[in-house]
Amino acid sequence: MQEHELNTIMDVVSDPIKNVYDISSRKNLAEIQRIIRIFQINQEQNMQTKMFAIKNLAAFKLVTSNN
Repeated sequence: MQEHELNTIMDVVSDPIKNVYDISSRKNLAEIQRIIRIFQINQEQNMQTKMFAIKNLAAFKLVTSNN
């Protein structure tokens, strides 16, 4: 999911003049913090997925080399 899609879903609208997010209210600040957490979780999951893929490939090559 991309940032503009998340902004649309969560109704977080950036300020086009200053090119920053409006954090004047607690609600807007909380939504932006949620977006940041989502991106961090996504980045961690990508790293885990890559590590699992490498591990599985190594195990597969080991199994095929023995047969």
